[in-house]
Amino acid sequence: MRDDGLLRQLPTIEPGQIWLVEHDPAELSLLDRAILAGANVVLYDRALAPVLAQSLPLGAYAEPLPPTVAGAAPAIGARALDFAAEGWSVVQLVSAGPAWRARLAILPPALIRAHRNGGLPVRVIARGVSGHNHQGDAGISELAELLPTFSTDARLTLIFGALVTQYRMPAHAFTANGLAG
Repeated sequence: MRDDGLLRQLPTIEPGQIWLVEHDPAELSLLDRAILAGANVVLYDRALAPVLAQSLPLGAYAEPLPPTVAGAAPAIGARALDFAAEGWSVVQLVSAGPAWRARLAILPPALIRAHRNGGLPVRVIARGVSGHNHQGDAGISELAELLPTFSTDARLTLIFGALVTQYRMPAHAFTANGLAG
């Protein structure tokens, strides 16, 4: 139960946030199950489908990520960005490995725009094999400097601040007299 202390320290999944969770295709931890239970949308690497099928809460929405060529696509998928921009809380589960870590350097244009419009915060949580957890907070511009400070054996969770607050909702005028029909 080493995750209990970390569960109390973690912020809850908020609308518009993207939680990018690196995972091995083994059993999900208590922390991972709590994250999945709080998400509106779960996007996942196909290699993680068997473990996700055992742990996904009943009625949760999940869809597989499209296959990517290593190094050719951003680590955060376009679907995750779309859902977050609409106000959904998103968890994207990715298979652990150097190919995924290399893709972290590729930032989608929507994140770069959100950062320019108000500084998009990022929290990085590294879960070590020994059960120790380390956290760090940064903006997107400091993310490249923060990531190498974590061990390659640690499994990372990156929490990108709410994208929905970065977009203005269109205003619509509405008048009514309160009578139906």
